[in-house]
Amino acid sequence: MLKHLQSLKLQVTSHQDLSTEKAEDVINEKPDLLLLISASENFDAFTQLIQTIRSISSTIPVFQLHDEDHFSRRVQSLKAGADDVLSSPFALEELDARLEALIRRSSGVQQPGNTLRTYGDLELNTDSRMVKRSGITKKLTVKEFDLLMFFLERPGKAMPRKTILQGVWGQSWTGDDNLLEVYIRYLRTKVERPGHDKLIQTVRGVGYMLR
Repeated sequence: MLKHLQSLKLQVTSHQDLSTEKAEDVINEKPDLLLLISASENFDAFTQLIQTIRSISSTIPVFQLHDEDHFSRRVQSLKAGADDVLSSPFALEELDARLEALIRRSSGVQQPGNTLRTYGDLELNTDSRMVKRSGITKKLTVKEFDLLMFFLERPGKAMPRKTILQGVWGQSWTGDDNLLEVYIRYLRTKVERPGHDKLIQTVRGVGYMLR
């Protein structure tokens, strides 16, 4: 199990220790990935923990495992700040693949070539995951980066919400479309500037596009 990740530090937090102090200790250890294994009776506490972690660090990858399969809880975890969620029952091979993919994205592993992506006056450094526009630089979270890259690879194309969700969160995504609206709002706060053209535009009846 998780053969590809044995050399990485996996920080596992149980439901018995969900304090803010523990969250700060975890962040200070600089783990490659935070793996949360939550039980239904402690779900709200785990949601609060994720929010606390995000208030301390916007970049640490957070993966949450649920003991019950319910799309509303998956959506709630993602809205709280988790980068990926998996519910029981699941195949170990899928867990392995998802963790490996999250580590790969968060570590900034890129194909050889130019690490600077541009669109108009927007610049995205794929190594540092910093986005720059109008002289203002912002750090992107894992999912914000994935979402912006998805748009940058398809400029001028109006894409349905489902297409974006499955492209960024995976083909198996079956949750609430509202999650996308939340992350679009997050991303817009980092790339849109007063007095400049709006880059991420809403296409009524379809979804969104970069234009």
